[in-house]
Amino acid sequence: MTTPRPTSATSRTPALGRLPSVAPLRPAGCEEALAVVDRFYRTSGSTRQSRQAAATTAYQGMMGASLNAQGGVYQATVTLSQDFSELRFILSGMVAGDPDAVQARTDRDAQTLREACADG
Repeated sequence: MTTPRPTSATSRTPALGRLPSVAPLRPAGCEEALAVVDRFYRTSGSTRQSRQAAATTAYQGMMGASLNAQGGVYQATVTLSQDFSELRFILSGMVAGDPDAVQARTDRDAQTLREACADG
């Protein structure tokens, strides 16, 4: 017959050391809206037709992103939706305007979105 051996009740606390970093949570709507902006810049190209197609896709994507957005992110998505809509109409020839001026405004508004998402 074997006699049971006493067990030690000593608890071991794991050494915490360095904890893995956790990315800060972004405000609602950021991930989707930033993905739309990034896709626009990747697919825009140099021709009028490719820029129009990218603006149309970005307009649709940004409208969807605005549904989940809140606060400053919401305002930035609405503004960018308007920018992309105006850009697609100008590039399609439906309205007169300077596409480069709208693009410059879109660039500024995309930066505003990035800042709103970084502040989260």
